[in-house]
Amino acid sequence: MMIRLDSVFDGVFMVTVVCANALALASDAERPTNVTLRILGLFPYRESQWDGEYLIPAARLAKDEINRNDSILPGYEVELIEANSGCEHYRGVREFVRHALHSTHQPVAILGAGCSSSTIPIAAIAGRDDVCLPQVSYGATSPYLSFTNSYPYFYRTVFSDGSTSQAIISLLDKFKWKRYGVYKIGVDEAWIDHSVSTLHAGIQYHIDGSEEVYSGSIGQLNDEGESFAKFIDVKGIRSSGMRIGILYAADRVAAANLMCYLHGENLVYPNIIWILFDVCILLNSSSTYCGSNDKFQQALEGSICLGYKLATTDNATISVTGKTFKQYFESYVDESKKYANGKDNYTPSLLNDWATVTYDSMWTLGLALHNAEEKLTSYGSSLANFSLRNCSISETIIEELAKINFAGASGKVLFDEAHERQMTIKFDQVKKNGIFNTIALYHPSNNNSEKGTLFINNNALLWSVDDPPSDKLPMETLLAQKWAGVLMLIFLVAGFLWNSFSMMINFRYQTFYTIKASSPQLNYMIFAGNNLLLLSGVFLAIKAIAEPDMVIFSTLCQAAQWLFDLGLLLVLNMTLLKSWRIYRIFHSFRNKPGKFITDNAFIAVSIGWLVINTTYHIVFALANNNNVAKEKLLPMKENQLLQKVVVYCQQPDLIELLYIPHIVMSVVLCLLAFLIRQINLKQFNDAANIAMFFYATIPVATVCLILSGLLSPINGIYDLATVSLILDCTAVCWIVFMCQLTLFVPKMLPLFRHLHSE
Repeated sequence: MMIRLDSVFDGVFMVTVVCANALALASDAERPTNVTLRILGLFPYRESQWDGEYLIPAARLAKDEINRNDSILPGYEVELIEANSGCEHYRGVREFVRHALHSTHQPVAILGAGCSSSTIPIAAIAGRDDVCLPQVSYGATSPYLSFTNSYPYFYRTVFSDGSTSQAIISLLDKFKWKRYGVYKIGVDEAWIDHSVSTLHAGIQYHIDGSEEVYSGSIGQLNDEGESFAKFIDVKGIRSSGMRIGILYAADRVAAANLMCYLHGENLVYPNIIWILFDVCILLNSSSTYCGSNDKFQQALEGSICLGYKLATTDNATISVTGKTFKQYFESYVDESKKYANGKDNYTPSLLNDWATVTYDSMWTLGLALHNAEEKLTSYGSSLANFSLRNCSISETIIEELAKINFAGASGKVLFDEAHERQMTIKFDQVKKNGIFNTIALYHPSNNNSEKGTLFINNNALLWSVDDPPSDKLPMETLLAQKWAGVLMLIFLVAGFLWNSFSMMINFRYQTFYTIKASSPQLNYMIFAGNNLLLLSGVFLAIKAIAEPDMVIFSTLCQAAQWLFDLGLLLVLNMTLLKSWRIYRIFHSFRNKPGKFITDNAFIAVSIGWLVINTTYHIVFALANNNNVAKEKLLPMKENQLLQKVVVYCQQPDLIELLYIPHIVMSVVLCLLAFLIRQINLKQFNDAANIAMFFYATIPVATVCLILSGLLSPINGIYDLATVSLILDCTAVCWIVFMCQLTLFVPKMLPLFRHLHSE
């Protein structure tokens, strides 16, 4: 029997179709229909520190769009379980346990929570091997959540505080701000400490010469502004000279109240530029934190607020829905009005800026679940088999989360190896009437150790981009008045002239009996000591009235100190030698032959100490590279907006040892002056003159120098730089002038009478 070939082909075709249909029917029979996939949505309701209740309409909108889309999760219906996680860890964990661990209707994933404080403990539990519950957060920014080993089932569609630290570093670097202060509210918050340490490390790595000039913290603040004075270190903030402040706060309301308090103390813009996290969210809310919303806006005016940038325009298309951003936003508004019905009188102020990220987070979970279902079906499984501890299904969902890549309402949604989304961060600056201007956009780098790219909007800044505010308060270097410096220089020059005239007389008439009796050679050394003292006074006057160049100032510091030491040593030593001669002749050594201490011994000791003193100053100068001038910021007084700084000389470590010879010689000279004060022989009247010189000079000079040190601005108690200079120069001039009056004028008067008689 012959069989036609075309009939065979027709039969095979029919069998194939029947088999295919049978397989299709069998497959359809295996696919679930109308299976509910529950997603636990954790939101910070209105009574929380972060009012995130109107994030719920955005999540509902995305959930409804997923359910209406026949191509996504066919046979399934997504249900959103809404719970109040607050911004407190215990509340978030309680809701998680109630709706996930102890519920008969277990969720397949978690959306949220919003705050890091409630998200971290949930993520820690959800990532355990006996739970295995995927989680996507729309608001938790703690850098701790970047550790995938600790939180393997956690993803987030918002930036981390690690990336905000890099953004801040880029902003500081752009405006050449190296000096900054940090204030923390919530000292027990681990994420704050981690964020601050990340910021410090990044600033030190990327910005040379950076300096943290102030660090403050507080655990908790009351709402009443009167109580702030007990906790806020206003004097410390002022005295630090901080102009750039970075505020980390676990409590937005407390941070808002803090800004109100600082506003009352004039510690906000333009005196201090604050960089804030999340505080600006409260700016246009119905609540007020300074007594009125107008005052709250004034408190935040000029502050820089961090937030995320919607990388979309009104016409940008959301790839998963085909809607434009404008259409999405209109839908969000409509959904918010429905949510407000029966609860609130709807106003646009109820809308939440973070709703767009929440919307994309819900879509992220929907797409990941859809892709996971397709993959599971090929393995003969499905999401309908999901249960806690079924880690194989959870791992499939996590694998698909890692592959997410779509254009959302907030921009491109995709994740890096740390399960984080690389979002554009924006800096908004608050202007008058609570208006925000975006002044900069920061695009993170894929490498966390590198800075990303910062784009500045020049037209939006409150200052010129080429001339930003300094990170230092206007500074005033405390100098003596010019008239005081000129007056002191006149007295010092007069001393030089008088000393030079006396030296010439000593040289010209050294054989005259009164001058010869006073030892002309010793007089030369006393004249040299006087000149060194006067020269040190000149250097003191110059550095006290001139604008300080640090190198020149350092040189003047060392020169003045060295010359004063040498000059005082010569004057005291030679005066002591004269006293010793008189004492040796008229007292215990009168009838004894020989000399107990010779003149040459005195001179040798003087020369030896001059060499030691000079060598030490030279070594000190070389060791410090001529950099002994130091600046010191003086504590700022209340409501003072000008930072005062004093430039002073760093004292050598062993400077006290250099004064030991002066002290020893003064003690011995005091004793000898007392012993020879009554020697009144005409030819030896140096005894009374030396005693008068010592008694009149040393006490007055010592008191002047002590008062100068007490009144100097370096102590931060008095700003009397002029008085300090006058006292210093008075001490020098008093020594030189009294030396002339007591030791040389009595010798010159007989000479002048002799010359006049001739």
